[in-house]
Amino acid sequence: MIKFERNTELNRAMKNLLRSMVDVDDYVTAILNYTERVLTPQKEKELIKILKKYKIPHDGLKYDVKILTENPYFRDVKLDSVESKTVKYERDTIRKRTLMSMNFHQPVGKYLFHYHPIGYFATDLGLPVLKEGGKVWMSPVISEIASMGDGIAKGQGKCLTMGLGIGFLPYLWLLKDEVESVTVVEVNADVIQLFETYIRPQFKTDKKLEIIHGDAFDYYNEAFLNQFDYVYVDFWESSGDGLGLYTRLMQKRLGLPQIDYWVEDSMLYDVKYILAPYLCAMYEGKSAANFIFSFDGDLKELANKVNRYFKTRNDVIRTEAELLGIIHGKEVLREILAQ
Repeated sequence: MIKFERNTELNRAMKNLLRSMVDVDDYVTAILNYTERVLTPQKEKELIKILKKYKIPHDGLKYDVKILTENPYFRDVKLDSVESKTVKYERDTIRKRTLMSMNFHQPVGKYLFHYHPIGYFATDLGLPVLKEGGKVWMSPVISEIASMGDGIAKGQGKCLTMGLGIGFLPYLWLLKDEVESVTVVEVNADVIQLFETYIRPQFKTDKKLEIIHGDAFDYYNEAFLNQFDYVYVDFWESSGDGLGLYTRLMQKRLGLPQIDYWVEDSMLYDVKYILAPYLCAMYEGKSAANFIFSFDGDLKELANKVNRYFKTRNDVIRTEAELLGIIHGKEVLREILAQ
């Protein structure tokens, strides 16, 4: 079982760790009255004061609509051509100065404080929306585009992604000189048919694009994945539903260096929010069983995983750097989920 040396440095680090989690809750509460609403100049001044208080970047609240209008995918592919029995095209409008999330979590400082970048457009912006059964199935959400930036940039050679959607990532990969071909694994045959019928014919590239109809978990193995130079896994809707699916992948313990996962850092922050209070409880000599039983459902299972992992460690934590190395260590967090 992991052990701690009780000292002044670790006392301070543990307090700062818990304080950072409280600060996140306070910050989110403070901005609730501003998000998803039209931001008047007066409200913008109030919001900037909040951002300054929590040391959050605030100089770029106004975003350029060219992020969408000049994106190669939405420049070249017109979703208004989509007509199927299950998916319906609609036109939606984001009203000017409506404050919204522009990306997934971004850390601030060395503990656990984080925020979602927020901003607005200075003009009304019309967006294509695909709906299935009245529910939005796919639209050009700014946060999703921004959060895929690293995956787009790292694409090279033979690329693989799991999850097709409207083909946003495959298209931007295919436009890169460094990319030779793209393969996609998609479980939903209707999604593939819609893509092949209405979207793929609009792609302005002759590079090889192969769509495999299959379950991502069946193809998540070393023999298949090692055929590709870069792999980007993205078959969940958000970090919320993604953590369970991502956990199943981690349990396979592949650890291949060419694989990245969409919004992985956001999903791992959910793990950190169980891990940090667990370490604080152990540092204070509290019962692991009581800690675990303070949670329900999926969180209880995650707390169990944390405890099982630290039962395998026999090292002694003495410094703040060692503590934070555990909390922010991606391999540690992946191994916890693999339990």
